[in-house]
Amino acid sequence: MVVGRGSAGFETIVALVNRLPVMIAPRWVSTETQPIALADIARYLEGVAGHEAAIGQSLDVGGPEVITYREMIETVARLQGKRRLIVEVPVLTPRLSSYWLHLVTPVRAGVAMPLVEGLRNPTVARNDDIRKLVSIDLTSFEDAARAALWS
Repeated sequence: MVVGRGSAGFETIVALVNRLPVMIAPRWVSTETQPIALADIARYLEGVAGHEAAIGQSLDVGGPEVITYREMIETVARLQGKRRLIVEVPVLTPRLSSYWLHLVTPVRAGVAMPLVEGLRNPTVARNDDIRKLVSIDLTSFEDAARAALWS
C-alpha cells in the first residue's frame, strides 16, 4: 500500500477511522503488508530512471516495516487522537466487505471490490533488489501517515 494523499487504500483507512468508532472487520485486517510512503516511491522512481541495471527489471518496493491493516488503522486513529475498537469476524466475504466499504467510505463500489480482493493477500516485498540500486532512508508508516494526514 502506498501511504499518501490520493492512495485508495490509505484514504479508505482514514475514512474508516473517521466514521466508525467500532469496526466489525473481516479477517483481512490481520493480513500483513509492507506500506511505503508516497515520497519513498517517488525517490525510488527518480533513482531507477535511466539506471542501466534497472532496465527490464521487475523490482519490489516496500517500507521499512511489515505490519497488519489492523495496526495501520490503530496508528491512524492514535495520530488523530482517537481510539477504535476492531472486532474481527470470519464471515464477511470479499463481496460483502466491498459493499460495506462503499457504504461507509468514499470509495466507489468499482474500486472497493478489487481493493478488498487485494487486501486478502499479504503484500510484502519478496526481495530488496531495489535497495542495491537506490539507497534511501525509508519512511516509517507512522511518519508517512502523519505527513499524509496533515499535508
